[in-house]
Amino acid sequence: MTISNHFRLLSRYNQWMNGKVYAAALQMGVPALREDRGAFFGSVFGTLNHIMVADTIWLKRFAAHPRAFRSLQAMRSMPGPDSLRQTLHDDMPALQA
Repeated sequence: MTISNHFRLLSRYNQWMNGKVYAAALQMGVPALREDRGAFFGSVFGTLNHIMVADTIWLKRFAAHPRAFRSLQAMRSMPGPDSLRQTLHDDMPALQA
């Protein structure tokens, strides 16, 4: 398997698993998602937001690499998060999209 194909496979897996996690979280309802559970990022919503922040940071790093995939071109112009706790979206549908 080439390195390009390996990264594509990892990307598809990440997207698939994120979809499953978000779908499961939506079953909880907004109040339960927002409830502080004493976790590192507070609530389930905070943890999901952190996953999105981390994914965005990594995609921007990959996009900035000289051998970046053309499919990541749009990531270069997207604003990046300022911290791992920055809220990127304040509601679940926007976070899931």
